[in-house]
Amino acid sequence: MTSTTRRRAPDSDRRSVVEGQILAATEQLLRDGSSFTDLGVQRIAAAAGVARSSFYVCFRDKTDLLIRLAGTLKQQVLDLAQDWHPAGPGGGPDGLAAVFRAIIAFYRRHADLLGAITEVAAYDPAVAGFWNSELDRFTDRTAELIRAEQDAGRTAADIDPVIAARVMTWDGNRVIARHVASGEESLDAAVARELALIRWHGVYRRPAG
Repeated sequence: MTSTTRRRAPDSDRRSVVEGQILAATEQLLRDGSSFTDLGVQRIAAAAGVARSSFYVCFRDKTDLLIRLAGTLKQQVLDLAQDWHPAGPGGGPDGLAAVFRAIIAFYRRHADLLGAITEVAAYDPAVAGFWNSELDRFTDRTAELIRAEQDAGRTAADIDPVIAARVMTWDGNRVIARHVASGEESLDAAVARELALIRWHGVYRRPAG
């Protein structure tokens, strides 16, 4: 009787470990000056200390890998901003400026990854679409805050929450990305303060009419 040996799927815990190794290795390669476009799967796998076949168990391709990195990046940024509320503890423009300082510092620590995402999104529709959908999460959260402030009578009722949230999110994302890319770390606090004050006086406490 002929026996058949089946290839066993990797255990989920092991897969999570391998995924983490690949994600960490990719970001380290970017920090070391590699271009994501020029990185090959074999080089990424070697840097992660795993077989090339293990890469494809965890990721469909390099685009899938970059999207996973982008998702982790945006989730961590969303977590930094999640607890801020205009009228809550630590609210107001000073609290918002502190949130922006934390976001800028976080992006600065991951500047090479942010640069890779921006670069690839310029020509890869899948990465661009995912990155834009992640920004939509910030837009939705901001629109909710504006509506809540309008309901409480603290924000002008004639502001369109969705349009205002889009302008704030899209503009803020571009400003932070360009600022981080400029390398002018000494201006982080000033940029964070301007972002906060523009939002505070331009939307959250803008006079009606």
